[in-house]
Amino acid sequence: MSVSWGAACRPKEGQSVSGDVFVVEPFDASGLQVAVIDGLGGGIEAAHAAEGAATVIRARLDSEPLDLIRLAHTALHNTRGAVIGILTFDLLHRSVTYVGVGNIGAQVYSSQSIKPISKNGILGYRLPHLLKMTYAYNFGDTFVLYSDGISSRFGLDTHVNHNQPPQMFADLILSRYGKMNDDATVVVVRISE
Repeated sequence: MSVSWGAACRPKEGQSVSGDVFVVEPFDASGLQVAVIDGLGGGIEAAHAAEGAATVIRARLDSEPLDLIRLAHTALHNTRGAVIGILTFDLLHRSVTYVGVGNIGAQVYSSQSIKPISKNGILGYRLPHLLKMTYAYNFGDTFVLYSDGISSRFGLDTHVNHNQPPQMFADLILSRYGKMNDDATVVVVRISE
């Protein structure tokens, strides 16, 4: 089985630093953590908050995603705060879990009904009752995780070829659906046989 992925990220217009951070990191023999983190606001302070959450994840890749969110929440207490979405893949058993806090979006192209939902909240300020959703997936399914700087309308675009290589798909989503007035990040992951 093989994992292919691509990511595209840009700061909002007029900023040199994005307040969005993404993580795509394998762990153990068959685990993969994928996260998009959006620091509140923009610029250096937002980037500092997002990077703080990413550091927690990278330091404990094999941890339970609910624990990662709680640890990130604690780590961000003295920051501007952030929102987050984490997909955790078990490649051996072809299952994926999702936990999200705040307005990170997830779109999955699959014959299975995979509809990840984030709970309202902000890491560092108000942690909601966390919801962990678990799904089986098929080889060839395409997972898209994105910050609110990307319009969710791309998911309704029937002319988009979601089977193209993940990096090309990520670049296309950012160029066509990225908002200029916000940091924008999109990560595309596909697991194939």
